[in-house]
Amino acid sequence: MFLPAINQGTAKRLVALSAMAFCLSALGACSVNLAKADGIALGSERPEHPFYREINIYLNGKSQPLSEDLKKAYSSAISEQAFPSDRCYGTADILATAAPSDKDEGSAWYVGAAFVPLWPILPVNEDWTFTFSTQIYCDTTLVQSLEFIESEHVEAFWYGALRSDLVNDAATEMHRKLIERLAFEFHEQRQTDLNSASDY
Repeated sequence: MFLPAINQGTAKRLVALSAMAFCLSALGACSVNLAKADGIALGSERPEHPFYREINIYLNGKSQPLSEDLKKAYSSAISEQAFPSDRCYGTADILATAAPSDKDEGSAWYVGAAFVPLWPILPVNEDWTFTFSTQIYCDTTLVQSLEFIESEHVEAFWYGALRSDLVNDAATEMHRKLIERLAFEFHEQRQTDLNSASDY
């Protein structure tokens, strides 16, 4: 069987196209998703319905509801004994922000960035912050209002899949810390301790 020869120009174009396809897939293979988290264990699940029926996360003026599993994880942090499902519920929002790290000010990494538009291959040095605001209602009366702040540092050599993975990992860690703080604040034992202390 005879195969036509590929001339040198065609071969170079094929190599260039293959290299470009590889670079594009490496840069955009995975997207940032702050509304889900893998591997966060649930506490004791509430019997009737989630304590938080909806939690939205906001970034750059856009909102997205948390995944069902993550919403259940936040709900399971609230003690059923302290805040029974038939009388109490919560509302919550998370504000996500990202800012360049102060440590990176004046870094040589960014020399020439203004002149060469190669932002996909510039290194990333960011501080991500989640501000979690919650209100607890029992019998339609506001009984508690709290705000927690957690932050994580993200450092990557370039934008794309590596940065997205690191941001997603940082988001998971911030969700985990917020859930732990919520569980500590509203744990049945802590409520008992606070009530006991108020008697003296």
